[in-house]
Amino acid sequence: MPTQPFFRPRPSPLRMRPSARLPSSAGRVVGAGLVLAGFFFGGMTAKDMGYANGRKGDAGTLTVQDCRTQFDRVGSSRHRHARPVVTCTGTFRDDREGREGRGHLDDGGGREDEGGRGGATVEDATVETGAKFEPGKQLAVQKTDHEFVIIDGQWTRQSPAIVCVSVCALVAGVFCLLTGFGARRGPKFRNAWRGVPGGTAVRAVLAGTGGLAALGAGAVLLIDGIV
Repeated sequence: MPTQPFFRPRPSPLRMRPSARLPSSAGRVVGAGLVLAGFFFGGMTAKDMGYANGRKGDAGTLTVQDCRTQFDRVGSSRHRHARPVVTCTGTFRDDREGREGRGHLDDGGGREDEGGRGGATVEDATVETGAKFEPGKQLAVQKTDHEFVIIDGQWTRQSPAIVCVSVCALVAGVFCLLTGFGARRGPKFRNAWRGVPGGTAVRAVLAGTGGLAALGAGAVLLIDGIV
């Protein structure tokens, strides 16, 4: 009696694709989130660094007249809470224009003109300070295009570390986008690292950029802790 040939059924490719692509897609979603977070926080911090170190905007002095506390509602619709916001209002004088105007000080009566008294003046200037100050207190602030920003020395020292951490997030996000790493069922780190598109060259760029950014963040935080 002739025997029937034995055929082993092959799995349908339509059933294999979703399970094979799901971890990779989930990892790429994680990578996209890291890239967006790195761009947002790094870009915002780098932009504000220009104001804090005097390279953007107009440095000046705000003489406090009054400080008050307001409460902003923050959080989700189900878990909202009030966040105290302290702002101080006073008179702002541009230090740079004041120095430039010191060549026209005397009006004949021993008094200085507008330039000598501190340059451009803005009445009722408001700045978020985080703490209340007595009237007459002079604060170092930076005038931007839309607001006044108080110059915080500690934030100025720590902001490079924030930029470096953001670069680390960008590198990690690019790695996840390229390999799908980061998902629960995704590839292990060693397999993902070996499977980076572009081979050794791309791995060297990722490792070098991420390593330098991590070292920079650590150095900034170490110096800030010592100072």
